[in-house]
Amino acid sequence: MSPAQDKIIAIRTFRPPSTKEEVRSFLGLVNYVGSFIPDLATISFPLRELIKDKSEFKWEANEQNAFDQIMGLLGNVNTLSHFDPKLKTRLVADASPVGLGAVLLQYLEGSPKVVAYASKSLTDTERRYAQTEKEALALVWAVERFRIYLLGIRFELETDHKPLEAIFSPNSSPCIRIERWVLRMQAFSYDVVYRKGKSNIADPLSRLSRAPESEAFDPDSDVYIRSVMEVAAVDIEELESASATDPVLCELRGCLNRGIWNYTSELLKPFHAFRNELGTVGNLIVRGSRLIVPTILRPRMLQLGHEGHPGRTKMQQRLRSTCWWPGMDESIIKTVDSCAGCRIVSQADRPEPMQRRKLPEAPWIDLAMDFLGPLPSGDHLLVVIDYFSRYKEVEVLRKITATETIDRLESIFTRLGYPRTITLDNGRQFVSTEFEQYCKQRGIVLNRTTPYWPQENGLVERQNRSLVKRLKISQALKQDWKRDILTYLSMYYSTPHSTTGKTPSELMYGRNVRTKLPSLADLGTAVPSTDYRDRDHQAKEKGKIAEDHRRGAKPSSLEIGDKVHIKRTIPGNKLSSTFNSDVLTVTAKRGPRTTIQNDETGKVYERNSSHLKKIRSGNDNQNDLGRADEQNESEVLPEERQEDPLRSDDSPEQTSTDQDEPASEQRRVPRLTRVPNRFADYILDG
Repeated sequence: MSPAQDKIIAIRTFRPPSTKEEVRSFLGLVNYVGSFIPDLATISFPLRELIKDKSEFKWEANEQNAFDQIMGLLGNVNTLSHFDPKLKTRLVADASPVGLGAVLLQYLEGSPKVVAYASKSLTDTERRYAQTEKEALALVWAVERFRIYLLGIRFELETDHKPLEAIFSPNSSPCIRIERWVLRMQAFSYDVVYRKGKSNIADPLSRLSRAPESEAFDPDSDVYIRSVMEVAAVDIEELESASATDPVLCELRGCLNRGIWNYTSELLKPFHAFRNELGTVGNLIVRGSRLIVPTILRPRMLQLGHEGHPGRTKMQQRLRSTCWWPGMDESIIKTVDSCAGCRIVSQADRPEPMQRRKLPEAPWIDLAMDFLGPLPSGDHLLVVIDYFSRYKEVEVLRKITATETIDRLESIFTRLGYPRTITLDNGRQFVSTEFEQYCKQRGIVLNRTTPYWPQENGLVERQNRSLVKRLKISQALKQDWKRDILTYLSMYYSTPHSTTGKTPSELMYGRNVRTKLPSLADLGTAVPSTDYRDRDHQAKEKGKIAEDHRRGAKPSSLEIGDKVHIKRTIPGNKLSSTFNSDVLTVTAKRGPRTTIQNDETGKVYERNSSHLKKIRSGNDNQNDLGRADEQNESEVLPEERQEDPLRSDDSPEQTSTDQDEPASEQRRVPRLTRVPNRFADYILDG
């Protein structure tokens, strides 16, 4: 057992005292918990010798060794106590010219025990506060620092500043700043108690704790306010002056003036395809009616072209109308992609191609589970579906706590047995320790879906839509919705599923349940068939191709180590950006499921890759020379080129000769057909 670091870090950062008063203050804290420190008198003897009136203050090796030993003993588990809300609680706070200190105490049989220490360095602004304001700030900070212990109990708030007793009384009228602090304290129940400064054990925490090192200013960090500098315009004189000294344009201008093209020059290779369109106007070189920009001015031209944050197409149209240089379109794309403002408000990336789940080997092995509700009656529906048979159980719950959920699941599992895996979302009842322990004891593996991506548990989400439809009908016809749910389930169990071609009851129990409809099963048993696996595979592949085409799915380019923005999941106003401005790092990727981490806070998220916007670097704009080709000058912009992945270039526009057939039917994905495996032993004609 060892003490929690956040409770003793304030004393671990103590600096050695530099005056007698600081030594005396430090010993006051030590003596307060001295009954729990063995051999304290012997260890602290060199320090006590320093505070004598006639002694000279000299901090040497003996004093340092005594100080280090006491520091280690203060953070020992014997001097710390577990918090008990039933015991008397006291919070001691103090302020010095440079910092704040606090000690949380509890009294066990009249003896004080330390629960936690805390300290804080004052900012430059806070150091200019009046002493009364500093002392008041110490109380407010200490209470909020230990709020997890103090909420819901009454405690003593000790200070060595007498005016605070009146300031924090109900009838006080302090200054505006302190009045705001008093309002922040209204959530707590406390009594401000004054005690002399000699007995204030928080004094050394406010004086001796080292201030944290200040972070260097980073102009590119989103934590600080960015410094904004307006980009200066580029005039003709500056453009002509830069063209006169640019080595590439100088060689190009010489060739144009002589009328002889240098075919062996590597510098002129990007201009070779456009040599018949080039001309000179003084030191300027033009291509038709557009100016050729020197290398040194191209970054500024890109910044000017991106003022107002146009997209790729608009920015290309804007710059193409006045200027040109080899590789300009590629530079424009990099500029737009590297703009932080454009990234966080841009559209989300296309989802990755679907990954189909294989059909389990037997029923009730892999399950999916979710809650539907709340309904107008206040009830919720717990929906449990089997991936193999599509058989589902629906339970009506008034409360959706973990305990109630476990009770209903135990009732289902008692009848049908425990599954191997359950796919579910990240609801509070599902992530609770009680639910996880229940599943662990029964050998059930939980497969949690990516947060805010319900498509990952699509089977149960689709079944919820069917349930909602029946509930709406029942509500409209003013019928008993619970009875209607049972009627729907009876129909569902006895109806062949569109994917497997078998009824859920047949795949689940090996038989069809008897209904009101007459059936041949009343006379005999049909020959069992295994074609449902082929039907399942064909239906899934067909649906995958169609759905991937409809959504424009494509593999994600995200890799481990990439910097990304995360999509907002909480609705905002109309001006809210699509993505947050925080920069996060990809730490793991399993298919479309991506794990990202905030570099500043260390917080880890899991999202689908289409919820992330990759940050691309825009520092290569000056190295674009030599990358141009005729494709950059095409009138068709990159966004306007679209290809149908389901149709080759030489295929006709329509696959059907019936011109009256709708276009959507003419371009349907061709049916995938193959001979089932069970016919492999036969010789088929044709």
